Amino acid sequence: MTRGKDSRRRLLEAGMELLAESSRGDLSRVLTTSAVAERAGLHRQTFYLHWGSQSEFVDDFIDHVMDPEMSSKSERLARLAERMPEREDDPSAEVRDRNTETFAHWTDDPVHIARMVLWALHAKDERVAEKLRVLYRTDDQNTAAAYKAIGDQWGIEPRPPFTYESVGLLFNALRDGLLLHLSIDASSVPSSFIGDVTLALSWAVTRRTGDPDDLASLDERFRHERAAASPCEETVEPDEGGPEAG
Repeated sequence: MTRGKDSRRRLLEAGMELLAESSRGDLSRVLTTSAVAERAGLHRQTFYLHWGSQSEFVDDFIDHVMDPEMSSKSERLARLAERMPEREDDPSAEVRDRNTETFAHWTDDPVHIARMVLWALHAKDERVAEKLRVLYRTDDQNTAAAYKAIGDQWGIEPRPPFTYESVGLLFNALRDGLLLHLSIDASSVPSSFIGDVTLALSWAVTRRTGDPDDLASLDERFRHERAAASPCEETVEPDEGGPEAG
């Protein structure tokens, strides 16, 4: 990496650090030229080698944070299907292992944290809102395509009304929400929680492809299993101590 590229990266990473620490709702007040250069340990002159003004930096910063190639989380979603499971693999262990690995990309990705902060504090900034919409749609599409490839390999498909698109949305939203919860109170989340929930949901929203004995929709399956689990009504026996007839 050249010195110029290294300094640009350091300045952008400094911007993410400042954003994570800020409670202000105006990016121009958070990402000032002086603050970014100081946090990166560089001179302001170096800042202006890459951007002609603070507004140019802010625009480039938003593009950088929203770029899937800059995020290990987005890259992971784009490459989920590269390592396909074998049909004979233990599906329970495979789901847990894959989910643990994928979620690690959420928790260890500073770019994803910056995205969440951008949305929390700057959702009214149309540049931020539009780029986030495009990014999340791309992530969901990549997840859906990967889940379809894995489903084809294992011989499973979404259970109606779910589709691969809604399944991808479900699990990405689950990870986003859990990451927020962990950032607030990590001690309340058991270490096996994400694996347990993912396995339970995977079972609920999928079925064996073309199995004539497993064609029920989610609602039909729920009604059937809840009805089967309901206790039978007790038979009321006649009162032997009642008055005699006659």
